[in-house]
Amino acid sequence: MIKLYSYGKINLFLNIEGRLTNGYHTLRSVMQSIDMHDEIILKSSDKNEITIVCSDPLIPVNEKNTCYKAAAIIKEIYHINSGVIIEINKTIPSEAGLAGGSSNCAAVIRGLNILWNLNLSEDEMSEIGLKIGADVPFCLTGGTCVAEGIGEKLTKLNDFIWNYILVVKPDFSMSTAFVYNNLSSDYYNLYKSNDILNYISSGDFNKAVLSVQNTLEKVVEKFHPEINAIKEMMIQNGALSSLMTGSGSAVFGLYPDKNSFESAYNKISAIYPQTFKTKTMTEGTKLFV
Repeated sequence: MIKLYSYGKINLFLNIEGRLTNGYHTLRSVMQSIDMHDEIILKSSDKNEITIVCSDPLIPVNEKNTCYKAAAIIKEIYHINSGVIIEINKTIPSEAGLAGGSSNCAAVIRGLNILWNLNLSEDEMSEIGLKIGADVPFCLTGGTCVAEGIGEKLTKLNDFIWNYILVVKPDFSMSTAFVYNNLSSDYYNLYKSNDILNYISSGDFNKAVLSVQNTLEKVVEKFHPEINAIKEMMIQNGALSSLMTGSGSAVFGLYPDKNSFESAYNKISAIYPQTFKTKTMTEGTKLFV
């Protein structure tokens, strides 16, 4: 048996640069692992098949599941003739922009590399991950990264350390495909000039926090103005800044100290039951041997 944690992510910065002929969008983003995590357990199976068990009944447990896809691709490429049972204990909300599915997938790739004695390199694991989703390579790398291209070109940054982050998942979810389909070219390169990379590189995290931006927020708030209301609530309750992550629907707030953080949690969680206390992490997955 192998157990792993798969950590979620937030986007501290997300600028959409354009659209490729294959429909994918090119971007430049600062992605950050956070301490919201799911638990993945891998067990060998006598049957030569992939079995998914998930604590969340809304998550598919068939070939649509990112963990199933990862196992199927690895079995095919490396001619694996044994099966695996994958248990997913969910904490990270789905369709929230927190990369729950991608991080689960990353954990399975890392876990099967050990379970099936594949000796894959980080690059080889990322190559498999990219076949499933653009965020999977980041979830394998973890920490603080600049993502470019469609999200697959990663550059590690200095670790951005922030201990007081609230994440709110409202009672609606967002499909990534829906958000990108409603993204017009007017929104390309809104944030081309931004100093957040320099601030993180120099360790000036307070200025970095004040520089967070996300193009996709402008798309989602048209359909769900509640995004703005949550951000305002975060700021009114002491957050230095607040932003929707990825394609939504989750919103995070960055707080300066424990007092403001705890006070805000008490008030916001009374309105939004899915309010999470978290902090930054320096890894995307964690293996328990």
